[in-house]
Amino acid sequence: MRRGQVIAIVAGVATVGLVAIGASRGQADAPAAAAGKGPTPVRAVTIGGVDGGDGAGAAGAAGATPWGESFAATIHREREATLSFRLPGRLGSSPPREGARLGAGAVVASIDATPWRAALVRAQAEEDRLSRAAARYATLAPDGAVSDAQAKDARDALAAARAAVAAARYDLSSATLTMPFAGVVLSRRAEIGETVAGGQAVAMVADLSSPLIATAQLPAGRAAGLRPGAAAQVLVPAMAQPLAARVIRIGAASDPRAGTVAVDLALVQPPALPSGLSASVRFAREAAAGPAAGAASATLADIPAEAILDAEGARAFVYVIDRQSRARRVEVRFAGFDDRTARVAGLPRGARVITAGAGFVAEGEAVRVTGE
Repeated sequence: MRRGQVIAIVAGVATVGLVAIGASRGQADAPAAAAGKGPTPVRAVTIGGVDGGDGAGAAGAAGATPWGESFAATIHREREATLSFRLPGRLGSSPPREGARLGAGAVVASIDATPWRAALVRAQAEEDRLSRAAARYATLAPDGAVSDAQAKDARDALAAARAAVAAARYDLSSATLTMPFAGVVLSRRAEIGETVAGGQAVAMVADLSSPLIATAQLPAGRAAGLRPGAAAQVLVPAMAQPLAARVIRIGAASDPRAGTVAVDLALVQPPALPSGLSASVRFAREAAAGPAAGAASATLADIPAEAILDAEGARAFVYVIDRQSRARRVEVRFAGFDDRTARVAGLPRGARVITAGAGFVAEGEAVRVTGE
């Protein structure tokens, strides 16, 4: 072997050795680099206030105020009815003006009854004719002048004629629209001389003895956190003070288009308010049963939806930051979403909940709250 070839082989071996040494040093340095990694930057909100780290987020937290967010509502009487004729016809009298008070059974409107009155006269004439025939057959049947079957047919025809008279009387009575209860006219929807169809709305009336109700359409997640009897306030424009109210009914179905649920509230000792008045309602947050400071409670808190992890039914998980600035996975009671907000219970006041970055941290991992 030539000397140049030996030198080349030695140099190649040396190069391979250096590469191996460098690789082993890189592997040895990896844990050191990992160990030197800084805390993971996250954002957080504080239950009951703003985050103490850098003010990066404000918690929509229970305890900040006794009342939650507001929702649009409409005030109305519990008993309201839209009146219409069963039969078509031309209005002979129009409903009274809005605000008119009428007793139960009072006439609201009427249609031209000429066709129905004529139908009753015809039915009564037919009844009279068949009544005479049935009487004659009943006299002849015992002597054998007519058969028993003919006498029975006459009686059946008379029964049918009497039913026709009853139907004609009912049609004639339907030409007059009366109040189903004592109350007030809320609106009139037709005028004298108009031809209305059967079932067409003619007037809307309300029972003034029934309670005033405020109906609000709430997101399904928010409605799920309510219970009958829950305290609420109704805010009416131009009224300085809100009106006390209580939840009496929560709808069992959601609007398929808006995804909302109807919630009815009864106003407590309300003033005289017109039906159809626009208002807004707000609900009391669930009161904690005097928990000690820092203790977990059943109070609902509003937190950003991005903080929720693995929600299933009434259970969900969030990451909170402990005193050593480490992430801790905590189970909470989940009451549903409201737009970009999640409603949860089981967190103590002052707990810092990780929002942005919650999906990128692990149990026990060091974190740093930042607004960046």
